[in-house]
Amino acid sequence: MKRNQRKSRISFPTTNVLLDSTYILPSFGVEVEGLSVESLARLREAAVKGKVKFYCSPTIWVEVIGKICREKERLKRDIDNIIEMAIKSLLDSGFYNWLTPTSETVKLAFKLRTMGHKDNIDNILYSTSIENNMLLLTMDENFKEYLSKNNLKADHLINHESLLKRFNIP
Repeated sequence: MKRNQRKSRISFPTTNVLLDSTYILPSFGVEVEGLSVESLARLREAAVKGKVKFYCSPTIWVEVIGKICREKERLKRDIDNIIEMAIKSLLDSGFYNWLTPTSETVKLAFKLRTMGHKDNIDNILYSTSIENNMLLLTMDENFKEYLSKNNLKADHLINHESLLKRFNIP
């Protein structure tokens, strides 16, 4: 090796991960059962280290807005300021990448609905993850079970603990 030449680091591909709204709610100060502050910090660390890249679908706003409005009284803080800061962080920080559903995504979501799965947000998230060949970060085991029972691909649905184990993030 030449004197001024450095060894190059081995670079592993980044894992693309689509987030369920569960993982967005803490940005608004909403606690989610089974999702600790420590787990959120570890997810952030995985992204900062370039191990994962987080994506969101605009369809999550339907769930997020509904949940925040229901929680507004319980939060009892300067909710308007929290909402403004959270939205700015989610949309403008560059930490999250936003995906617009394609016609193929919507067609697959329609198929899931006609098969009997009534949660249209989950249907769109699932379809988006399939169309973009990415993991879907969710804690919804019932949805994963539904997909498996209907012989649909479900191995890419993963919770945060499983994702962090993949990258050995303590």
